[in-house]
Amino acid sequence: MRYKAILSGLSSALLLLPVLGTLCGCTWKDLFPSDTPTVPNAVAVDRALDLCSLTHGGQPFHLVLAIGQPARARSEKHRSAETQSHAMQAQVEIFWLSPIAYRTVVHSAKFNQVRIVNGGAIEEHDTGDFYPRWLQNFVDALLDPVPRAASLRRQPGAIPVSLESHACISNSGAPAVGDETSAQICFQDVEPRLASGIDFTRYVSYDDYAPFGSQQIARTLINDLPANLLLRAHVTLLEPFPKSAYPLLKATQYTPPSQQVRTMLVSRSMAQSLLESSPVSRPLHIRLVSRETSPRPAGPPAHTIVYIRTDRTGRVREAYPDSNDVYGLHQAAALRALTLKFRPLIINGAPQQMEAPLEMP
Repeated sequence: MRYKAILSGLSSALLLLPVLGTLCGCTWKDLFPSDTPTVPNAVAVDRALDLCSLTHGGQPFHLVLAIGQPARARSEKHRSAETQSHAMQAQVEIFWLSPIAYRTVVHSAKFNQVRIVNGGAIEEHDTGDFYPRWLQNFVDALLDPVPRAASLRRQPGAIPVSLESHACISNSGAPAVGDETSAQICFQDVEPRLASGIDFTRYVSYDDYAPFGSQQIARTLINDLPANLLLRAHVTLLEPFPKSAYPLLKATQYTPPSQQVRTMLVSRSMAQSLLESSPVSRPLHIRLVSRETSPRPAGPPAHTIVYIRTDRTGRVREAYPDSNDVYGLHQAAALRALTLKFRPLIINGAPQQMEAPLEMP
């Protein structure tokens, strides 16, 4: 995912401070007064999850999320991209009793899904053949707001916590563009609260906190997609799990994995091994490079990282440049990626959607 300070409002500040520390060679202790309290990284992650994640709070809930309110444009050149987000309208509904008993319902123009998890049984009903990234990001952010939380807990050190402190923990000191293993969590306030969860597949920030039982739950989620798309969602209903909804958690039939729409993140090398063909006038060569590649000379880069997402047949349905398009060339690479065809990704005998970083000319 793109680790850059572009998200409006609070998230911009959250990402800027680690950069300032890097530029001045400072630690958190240098950036904040000596009397600013700190907590170990693992404690900060657990506190934020316990306070701000509904699925960590222990209280069954019913939630409705309305998606499709474009975030305010950062500049004139982003307005055309944000106009596209008007087509990204959907509703997500979650009935949550426990990690092994819940129901998610997704409604959008081109994809609908009802998924019931009841112990080892999964019942799923889908309308449409492709689960898009922008929609799944919101569902994942509600169910699991901190990607790769276990890895982030293991990072040594401590962060400052105060009203003025906006700190982040990353599992890789300088996340590389297209690094599918990198993740980051950013905090706000003294508790601390969760401000954003970031990895290669998503960058979702949280705002407008309000009480729910003993927790503080964000009522606004902003999904920062590549191609300068900022998509806003708002929690329109959050209530304790109603007893009348218990029958909704009963799976009446079993859906085999081959009929479930799942998405798997794979590495560049795995995606390259599945590349089948490219219906373009000349062969496409995807080159794998080390993260320690020497700096390139000034001028347009020879390659760019593109995020791709395929359907279960291996057809690329989404492609976004994963870095700043300084020379105006990255979008062309993303459009070319849409012409690629991969062999289906088979997991345990069942085809799955695939998302991956690709380096393209």
